Amino acid sequence: MKRLLLVIPDDLRRTVLAALAAAEGIDVITASGSLQALTQLERNHPDLILCDGQPGDLSAQEFYEIVRSELTTSCTPLLLITDQPLSWLDPLCDLSASHTRTSLELLQLLGASFNHDPFGLTAPTPVPDEAQMSGTLERMSLFDLLVSLNQARQTGRLVLKIGTYQALLYLLDGEIQHAEYQGQFGSEALTRTLSATEPAPTSTFSLTVVPDSLFQQLPTTLPLPTSRLLLELAVQLDHLRMESTHSGSGLLTASSGD
Repeated sequence: MKRLLLVIPDDLRRTVLAALAAAEGIDVITASGSLQALTQLERNHPDLILCDGQPGDLSAQEFYEIVRSELTTSCTPLLLITDQPLSWLDPLCDLSASHTRTSLELLQLLGASFNHDPFGLTAPTPVPDEAQMSGTLERMSLFDLLVSLNQARQTGRLVLKIGTYQALLYLLDGEIQHAEYQGQFGSEALTRTLSATEPAPTSTFSLTVVPDSLFQQLPTTLPLPTSRLLLELAVQLDHLRMESTHSGSGLLTASSGD
């Protein structure tokens, strides 16, 4: 079993990542800051480190240099969540990813890092899960799709590709439990996802099976019943459309990622 050290100050993001990684069979160790992470490194030797670009206590570069100075972690691959290009990362064993990446995208990068080839002879890619349902939003809007999944009491992971961005939703018996989009979680993420897909009908979606046990660890970022949530979002989106019409721009056109 591979061991992952998560160094993420944000409690919600750390909990989500830990839950999804554990569901993939990864042994997860968590730290809310760089000093706590260094303490963890004295006790446990991870196979990979996932660190926020602002890990607290120390700067990301200071934390990185300490990790690299230790014999046991001198070659441990590190994935840094940052929106800035960093020259001090080692391209032979380190990766970086934007804060707009979903937890699923980060896990896919972790998979590549676990199987990293230091000589660059292969480019490992995760094997995609078999989809229960997939398509585009040209004939059915995302709103209608979510209503349909709710009525059918579907359980699974819904992944949407909207321009260059990914949106991630988890449903349990038709109820949307968790949503992510462009670094946002919960209601804000779902609102932005619905808004972004309206001017982008060629956005794709894929629903895949996840174990029910995942929802015991995954935090619920959308606690309202989905039927009520979608009703409230429909009203909110109508207001956004009106604002967009009056201003000529706004959330409905700014979040598509195209």
